[in-house]
Amino acid sequence: MLLLGGFIMAAAVEECKLHERIALKILLTIGTEIKWLMLGFMISTMFVSMWISITATCALMSPIAEAVLKRINTPIKRNKLLSRELTKNLEGSDTSLTESVIDDHENVDFKHLESHTIRVTLFLGICYAANLGGTGTIIGTATNMVFKGMLEELYPECKEITFTTWMFYNIPGMIICVLMGWIYLWMIYIRCLKHKPSKEDLHEIISRKYAELGAVTYHEAEVVILFSVLILLWLFRESNLLTGWIHLIGSDKTIGDAVPAIAISFLAFILPSDIRDLNSRPILEWKKIQPKLPWNVLLIVGGGFALGDGAQKSGLSKLIGEYLGRMRMFPPSVVVAIMVFIASLVTEIMTNVVTATVLLPSFSQMAVGMGVNPLLVMLPITVACSYAFMLPVGGPGNAISFENGHMKTQDMVRPGIVMNIACCCVQIIMLNTLGVVLFDPYTLPPWANMTNMLSNSSLSS
Repeated sequence: MLLLGGFIMAAAVEECKLHERIALKILLTIGTEIKWLMLGFMISTMFVSMWISITATCALMSPIAEAVLKRINTPIKRNKLLSRELTKNLEGSDTSLTESVIDDHENVDFKHLESHTIRVTLFLGICYAANLGGTGTIIGTATNMVFKGMLEELYPECKEITFTTWMFYNIPGMIICVLMGWIYLWMIYIRCLKHKPSKEDLHEIISRKYAELGAVTYHEAEVVILFSVLILLWLFRESNLLTGWIHLIGSDKTIGDAVPAIAISFLAFILPSDIRDLNSRPILEWKKIQPKLPWNVLLIVGGGFALGDGAQKSGLSKLIGEYLGRMRMFPPSVVVAIMVFIASLVTEIMTNVVTATVLLPSFSQMAVGMGVNPLLVMLPITVACSYAFMLPVGGPGNAISFENGHMKTQDMVRPGIVMNIACCCVQIIMLNTLGVVLFDPYTLPPWANMTNMLSNSSLSS
């Protein structure tokens, strides 16, 4: 239900084009010189991807990138036509003039090559930022929801993962990885360009796109308010810093993150889109958002929960966990590093949801067998499942960027290898620094040991 509520609110953002306004505003704020423009695209993509799906984020950013690239390519196309015309007119004329035209041809071809380099770099940046942005919130990707659901299913007494703790743990690593990706792409592609596009031209096209949105509407303002309230309810539902609102209302029932998600979504179907006219259409209409909801993802995630529960109750997870437990001869930190790199490689050829569904139940049992917190393995593996940077089949966002970037496979593979290794290393460092403070992952908690004993007793009976 949390995933459904998140999808509905994401559809509300898309319906009023609020995500496009935010993305364009970030681009204008950061700057339009080519290196800052690329950073602006990556930060915009990262932020939007934290709240809506990776596919929708890439689909949003692609037309904006195309508009910028069209402005970059226009002078080159004009010069090509002029150069070809001159060549035809000068055939048989003075040799020095002909050589000059040939030099112009070569110069134009070089500029065209650099234009293609900018295109590839821009769409690689969008691809990287979309995948990384999804790790920032618990609703960012379906993989995160698989992790959350399996944790509640396998270890119902675990209260350590909330919307707040997830963001505290993942946002710093997410930002570091995005900045690393930007610096890496700038160093191998942008820094070597000799003919960089005019920042005035780029600012003009982005400003025009932003102006086309017009003034902020009441519809957008209401969506901002609802989404902000939802985020605050998620953040302060159960906080280690303050008394959570679930304790203030005095309910003896367990209230999860799904409750505020569904409640705010329900309001979006009731409140008018223009508060000045109570008879105006509601913020959301089911007939409009129903086709936009990724029902296939909901079915896959639900199937993943069923598969994990079946593996747990049948004893399969325990059996595989015991087999993997032979790795206890290695230090836990080494085992985690191996598992993170395995997950990042597997997710290149399988969808991240399937990868998480297959790996998490077994690896959590392995962690219990090693006498450590299951989060030590489950948390970094979940995040690593989003590190699909090498192949277009790694996810829909990769495929969109690959197609729009007019890339060859090696254009994605070579920088993707570096990004995979770098991001996995960042994740391991974050686990052994921030993760130790938040979760104490190297100690087996009582809730994991209790669940393990209950599982053993049910199997023996």
